[in-house]
Amino acid sequence: MRIIQSFAQKHSYIFAVVCVAVATAVFYLGRVYFAKGQWSLLYLLIVGLVAGLSGFRPALLAAVLSFLCWNFFFLPPYGTFVVRDPKDWLSLIVFLIVGIAMGLQTGRLRDREAEALARNREMSMLNQFSARLVSEASISDV
Repeated sequence: MRIIQSFAQKHSYIFAVVCVAVATAVFYLGRVYFAKGQWSLLYLLIVGLVAGLSGFRPALLAAVLSFLCWNFFFLPPYGTFVVRDPKDWLSLIVFLIVGIAMGLQTGRLRDREAEALARNREMSMLNQFSARLVSEASISDV
């Protein structure tokens, strides 16, 4: 898992593209088993995964790519970006909005976690420094 986290952080945009591509390949195998709207829920999992491991901007890329892949591979007529059913347009637009919002929120949570960990490390270092300062100096020196 550490390898995936490291790769997701160092190569975040590549990670987003790879996640959507692999998910699309796996989802495509089961296209006949699910309704066309259910694919959006699975793509939202991918967007959340990318946001949690890579941040908001890669999640935004994953949301847009998922939007395009869902349209191209899972909405009739297959293999085109043509959308004939107005309900599909509504689903696509709502998916994109939800994907972006979810990516933004998850990315913010990830950034706040990183900030909290940095503050925790800083406080730990200050605590160690003050403990050494107190233990090495006598009361009269202080």
